[in-house]
Amino acid sequence: MLRLEAMNFIDDQMQARWPDWKPTAEQIADWAVWLGPYTFETARNAVREHIGSSRFNKRPNAAALRSLLAKFQPRKEQEKTEQPEPAVFVMYEGGGRGTMLAGYFFPIITLPGVVVTTAAQHMRGKHKDGFGGTWKVYAETTHSEMTKIRREFHKRRVNAAPDNSRK
Repeated sequence: MLRLEAMNFIDDQMQARWPDWKPTAEQIADWAVWLGPYTFETARNAVREHIGSSRFNKRPNAAALRSLLAKFQPRKEQEKTEQPEPAVFVMYEGGGRGTMLAGYFFPIITLPGVVVTTAAQHMRGKHKDGFGGTWKVYAETTHSEMTKIRREFHKRRVNAAPDNSRK
């Protein structure tokens, strides 16, 4: 559930069942975090079972409701529902003005079915115009692979640099 969905759920489902419950903004934020990993249906089922077992309570019991949430559905973290990892990056290879560290790279968020290499090429051009130097687009890669590329890039630069320590 997104944060806004969780906030609406608290208003529509929880406060409707516990009308005397007047949660603070901090309590609502906590509940939104706790509900976030679950679907609307799971949360509603857990709230229904909780209200059935606690008719005389004037507010929901956090511990009891959280255990019911876990009972009804495993957390979404076990599913692949997160935004995909970026697969296109633009990396600065040096030679520009300013203090930007060569090897610094920017992710281009990849959405399913969207071609982003054109956007990455545009970003590369904008960075080159703004910062100068050499910029390269890396497509079909991951953040982990980019980190390895940056390490190799730095090793090559260090090995290619003249040794000025003997002067």
